[in-house]
Amino acid sequence: MKSALLSALFGIPMLALPPACAAGPAAPTQASAPARLDFAFDYELARLVSQSVAQGQFSEAAIAAIRSHPASAAMVRKMKLKGMDELIAYLRTLPANPKMAPAAEAIHARLGGAAGDGYAPLADEVTRLLRQYVPADFAGRLTVYFIFGGNAGGFAFDDNRNDVYVNLARMSEASTQELAELVAHELFHGVQAQLMPPPPRPAADTPAAALGQVWTRRLLYDLLQEGTAELFTHPLADRPANGYSMRGKARIERNTKRMESIVTMVETIGLRLLASPPRDEDGYEAIYGLLFYGTFDEPAYDLGWVMASTIERHEGKAAVYALLKAEPKRFLLRYQELAQQDPKLPKFSEDFVRAVRAL
Repeated sequence: MKSALLSALFGIPMLALPPACAAGPAAPTQASAPARLDFAFDYELARLVSQSVAQGQFSEAAIAAIRSHPASAAMVRKMKLKGMDELIAYLRTLPANPKMAPAAEAIHARLGGAAGDGYAPLADEVTRLLRQYVPADFAGRLTVYFIFGGNAGGFAFDDNRNDVYVNLARMSEASTQELAELVAHELFHGVQAQLMPPPPRPAADTPAAALGQVWTRRLLYDLLQEGTAELFTHPLADRPANGYSMRGKARIERNTKRMESIVTMVETIGLRLLASPPRDEDGYEAIYGLLFYGTFDEPAYDLGWVMASTIERHEGKAAVYALLKAEPKRFLLRYQELAQQDPKLPKFSEDFVRAVRAL
């Protein structure tokens, strides 16, 4: 089966796929270099897994195709598995999962043919969303790999944000609009990767006294990155809840009520990074998880949205794009300037703002 619908953004026409190839799934291809920004959809892994889960078993042919698909290696990495055998063992458990089996049936039915027929309007809606924040002269080529299963709704890796991943197992009840918002969120990470410097991380020769500044800058980088991408996914809070959005909407409502405490939490973590920094990426990720993982309601996404939407409201959508090209600390400092003018907005303490300015 041939992978995926090929779509384009900002006036580049959608390209038809060639006929299916007997050699097996192939990566999305383009006829020429991108004139501006274009993106491709690869549904192949989601189709292979959802069909197998819906059928209640994985054939040897399906297992072989799953092993060879590039998105499978990404799932291994994201799930922190030991290798492909462990991924296959996990996937074989999904047919017995009472939530996964009906989701697989819905997703497989919607995928239709090789181009993801049931998702035909998706590319146009993603284009509309991205067009609001990405100028027409931005050039790049990105690929969305749709997967089924795993431990995240969507993800990308810092060392390759040209490829992003969206988990359709969590989207069986989502509308085209809701799926497009998540896809746009992940694709915006690909845009960010071309504009923002690499994520701050210490070098082998970074002195211990400098580690705190490195990891605190990383926290501000992550807050900017996720806060601006959340502009695409946060709108579900403004619509009536449905089977898909109920959980996210409830999370946003809880975090909105405790936004002052979330600001304090970010300050406390930032000051901890300065005073007692972790030695390596794993140590930082454990702290990052307090703000960006589900155990504590992913509070930094909603704080980041408050910050990004405040700047957008005052300065327009172009200001969001401009933020990506500035030092990440500018995101917090500019928000603080605007928050000082509005008694309803949460504010960072002056002590923390001074620490940020000094980075």
